[in-house]
Amino acid sequence: MEKIDNVLLIGSSGQIGSNIKNNLKKISKKTYCPLRKDFNLENLKSIDKFLNKIKPKLVINTAAYTKVDDAEKNKKICYKINALAPKKIAQWCHKNNAFLVYYSTDYIFSGKNNNNAWKENDKPRPINFYGQSKLEGEKLIISSKCNYLILRVNWLYADKGENFPKKIIKRILKEKKIFIVNDQIGTPNHAEFISKTTIEIIKKIIAEPESNPKILNVSARGTTSYYNFAKKIHKVLGVNYKNCKLIPILTKDLTKLVKRYTGMKRPLNSKLNINALEKFLKKKMPDWEIIFKFTGWEVAYRKIYRQYPAWSRVFFLNYLWRIFDFEGFYGVVLKRSHANRRYLQEWKS
Repeated sequence: MEKIDNVLLIGSSGQIGSNIKNNLKKISKKTYCPLRKDFNLENLKSIDKFLNKIKPKLVINTAAYTKVDDAEKNKKICYKINALAPKKIAQWCHKNNAFLVYYSTDYIFSGKNNNNAWKENDKPRPINFYGQSKLEGEKLIISSKCNYLILRVNWLYADKGENFPKKIIKRILKEKKIFIVNDQIGTPNHAEFISKTTIEIIKKIIAEPESNPKILNVSARGTTSYYNFAKKIHKVLGVNYKNCKLIPILTKDLTKLVKRYTGMKRPLNSKLNINALEKFLKKKMPDWEIIFKFTGWEVAYRKIYRQYPAWSRVFFLNYLWRIFDFEGFYGVVLKRSHANRRYLQEWKS
């Protein structure tokens, strides 16, 4: 495959962006990763000027206003970053024959789907402003008539940035009792998995332009609740943290039991149907637990490591040995399917 001359990666310091950046050499001859001060999506007037300066052939927009609770209070900024800026970028791409990749979210759906996974063609009905802004971003990109690809992702986490595992780890280290919802269902997705899958999709579209599906759900296999995900994270932390008790509750009880809860609505069902993705790439996606065991434990380990003084580092040899021996991916690989073994081997390379 011939590499693309100029690629613009927007949001290169974020969870997906920082991982995409590490994989772009597979498809790009030259990559631009501007800092926010150089390319600020809140400044709509500067977008055309910057794009005309570098003239990218591929634009990957991973930037977004993702503070779901704050979006209800900062609607103007949220809408500008998630909808109006993508519109400006899409219009430029249409005029200059550039390809645009835009990340959307499961929050465009209502979460009420009889426990079925959401398909690409299901009718969006967002229940909060963040979801509305991302859906509007999709609509404005489509109406621009540019060459686009919209990738919908859910329950994202990574080694950097704010995400559910990091928040839970901080709380487990400090608190003795944590209430966690057990009726919100989805698929935890590590940003490294999302980024590598994105590159695979782009490579195929470059090789076969007519194959572009326009909208794809990107997710690992399997589902869980926030409560069960937290239990996995708690288990990784080890026996020293059993004093912290995780208590499952229903979303409707959050207001009564959790003081910090803002009351902002979230979808109960965030499951994304990935049949189209697997058909497009002609392979099965790995289970989210495989990815979590292969990459997710690093999130826990790095965070805990910082809690201890330098003299205690030797004790982490025993800690890590226990992790690899009991939960390590070597044992898991042997028990999983050939497809998952092959996938993990690709990750190592």
